[in-house]
Amino acid sequence: MGRETEACDVKILFENSFREFFKSLCFHAMSFVKDEEVAKDVVHDVFLTVWIRRDEIDFAQPILPYLLSLTRHRAINYLEHLKVKVRHAEQKPEAEEVYLPADDAGHEELILKIKARIGTLPDRCREVMFLYLIECKKYKEIAEILGISVNTVKTHISAGLKNLREEFPASLLLLCFPYLKNY
Repeated sequence: MGRETEACDVKILFENSFREFFKSLCFHAMSFVKDEEVAKDVVHDVFLTVWIRRDEIDFAQPILPYLLSLTRHRAINYLEHLKVKVRHAEQKPEAEEVYLPADDAGHEELILKIKARIGTLPDRCREVMFLYLIECKKYKEIAEILGISVNTVKTHISAGLKNLREEFPASLLLLCFPYLKNY
């Protein structure tokens, strides 16, 4: 009977905390997110977390500081998530053209242009890109061949691809990469 009474007490304490602190926690969340609906969602999420962790929480202690802290962290996490979404949207071209292979002559010309662009890269970057795109080597293999670290290989590939994307759309590069070693 003691366990059931304890569970009932926790439920009552939880419900009382919800009624007592919901509005003030919404105002607290609003100070971060500046949107009433989002603030309510944040606070609902906080109370859901408290309910899930109810066995770990000592309801005999003041719970408001814990709720305020959770609300602040959830609101900040929401804002960080928004920043990531905005950054992602800015990096993604709005309406990039999608290229499909045309005739063989145009395809060959395109491959030659991509190879020429690779040829303009700095020496080490050009070597890494050649091994990666033309020879189809893995990062570790490239690192061993050139006597550099795998992280350095990743850095050169990232820089090389960024350089290629300046002239060629990503969809076009994806179509051509499998054919580069044949030319």
